[in-house]
Amino acid sequence: MGLWYLKDTDIELTTYADAYHAGCQDTRCSTSGSAQFLRDNLVSWSSKKQKSTAISTTETEYISLSG
Repeated sequence: MGLWYLKDTDIELTTYADAYHAGCQDTRCSTSGSAQFLRDNLVSWSSKKQKSTAISTTETEYISLSG
């Protein structure tokens, strides 16, 4: 599946990403998520618990972006 647009089509794709340090109450692992919008319409989103435990919010966001 995919989206096809002509070359001269003005496409406005916006992505938001965030991470939450020690967000899981059970394992204290961080959680991260992202959402992609095409103009004002949500086209994709994700949320997941990270496999490793981070020691800071900055490290949590780094792990999220590297994934």
